[in-house]
Amino acid sequence: MPNESENIQLSEIENRKNSHEDSSSGYGSGWESLGRERGAFKQYSTDAHIRSETHWRILLIVGGLLVALGIAAGHHFYLSSVANRDLRLSRSQFWVRAINNLLSHVVAITLVIICTYSTLQAVWYTASSRPNSILTLNRLFSLPTAGGIWGLFQPPYSIHLFPPLLLAISVQALVLVTVLAPNALSAGQGPSNLVDIKAPTLDLSETEMTLHQPNQTMDAPIAPRWEQILSAVMTAPPTTYWRIPQGCGAACSYGLTYSAPGLDCRDLEESEITIGRIRMDYNALCIGNNMTFYQGNTGFVPGNIPSVGDGTYRLFIQYMPGDARTMVWDDAPCPFASHPPRGATCTVRETEYQMIYHLSNNIQTVSSSVTRYGDLLTDNNTTTVAALNGRALSRIFSTAFLGDIQYRSLLPVTNLSNELAVRRVFTFQESPINFNLTNENFTLKEVLVDLFANMTMGLMAFRTENVTVQALVWDGSIVWKYDRHTLLLIYGAALVSSSLASLYGMFCLWRNEGAIDPTFATFLLTVTRTEYLYKHFKTIQDMKEVEETKLQFSSKDESFILHTT
Repeated sequence: MPNESENIQLSEIENRKNSHEDSSSGYGSGWESLGRERGAFKQYSTDAHIRSETHWRILLIVGGLLVALGIAAGHHFYLSSVANRDLRLSRSQFWVRAINNLLSHVVAITLVIICTYSTLQAVWYTASSRPNSILTLNRLFSLPTAGGIWGLFQPPYSIHLFPPLLLAISVQALVLVTVLAPNALSAGQGPSNLVDIKAPTLDLSETEMTLHQPNQTMDAPIAPRWEQILSAVMTAPPTTYWRIPQGCGAACSYGLTYSAPGLDCRDLEESEITIGRIRMDYNALCIGNNMTFYQGNTGFVPGNIPSVGDGTYRLFIQYMPGDARTMVWDDAPCPFASHPPRGATCTVRETEYQMIYHLSNNIQTVSSSVTRYGDLLTDNNTTTVAALNGRALSRIFSTAFLGDIQYRSLLPVTNLSNELAVRRVFTFQESPINFNLTNENFTLKEVLVDLFANMTMGLMAFRTENVTVQALVWDGSIVWKYDRHTLLLIYGAALVSSSLASLYGMFCLWRNEGAIDPTFATFLLTVTRTEYLYKHFKTIQDMKEVEETKLQFSSKDESFILHTT
């Protein structure tokens, strides 16, 4: 129950209020002065309380940064502990991902709290540094929301609004931590190990492929089975008939070196080209009827190529790249126009190849490169198994390109030993006529060398030779992959920006002479300390005029002061 003294005070306040409620000063100066006399309006904080509050808030900011740093470090150690663990053997994938997301959210929330508080102190410091219109104060005190940020990008503009605006943007940007930081953990292929496996190779000194008889001094026919095999591997990708080497796992790769015949080719000189009756115009050639635009010859067929003193086996191909077009020479139509004829000639040499094998997604790929050329493969009556097999391999390849393609009576006519082999090298369309290399990024000599090497690799699938190689094998395991650079980048940027925001927030605490919270009670006290604010707003009828009114916060008086011009 209130005592007699308190009843007298309340009665007197009520009487004063009723006597001034219709006055021009709103609640009235008598109400305010009496309130101050009786303690109805107390100071928001004593000096001692402000200092205590300031120390506590600084401790909160610094402690929050340390907590965020500690959780970020814990996130790093957690991801390091699950890295390279098999998904099938580690904890449930759900819980691993859930903990990963939770830690990133805790770091982000901690930093958001710190930066939000620093932004609010920056807002009070900006409000006290100079007069601001109520419209600007509305936008300032709505920071760090997106609406407040957008509002400060609208006129009127002022450079002194930049610090709180930048801090508010940093608060909103911290949401990216929850999106990007979890990406430091992903599922990926497990580690590969070096394993010794048996891989197919080519050794022509084993398993003769011809029907050679003892004491026979000339090359014998190729055995029908091997002739079919060589013709098949020549016109197919090299891994068509390959079986995956045992022990290769889900994926593997290895390299090996082997010796076999190989082509050593060069471009034909202009004087060596014999095909075509050429009529020149605009760097194009007009090919008339009964003209040859492809011709292949080989030294494996007697009399097909002029004999060479050293008995070298050769492949000799010339062609005219071109297409059908309407052109006229000497008032006569030109049904087929071509660029100047080209070609290549090749010798067969003992060759050392470097082969690279790769298996991934159950798809095998092989590639080879010539590392060294040896002696020419000549007809010197050598009857070793390696020599006989080498000549058989070279003869099958070279004779496949034997023949020609002619243009007779406006129609192409083919006379080829192996049309499929020619079509692997050349694109040949009959109507309308189009003839060129299948891959125009390479020259004919490069295509022939590569095609012969592919034939030797394709032959490995049918041979019995094996060699032990060290392969890099993946067993198919899926493990957690931790990208520490991603986590360091995301958390580093967030912690640095939050630290800078905190430093500015503590500077504002010092300039504000204490911590000020944007609560309703705070706003109520800051606008009820000066009587003339009531008088000013009592006379205003237009909201626009209200928004244009300029106020400046006084840290000393803990109230807003009307700024008049």
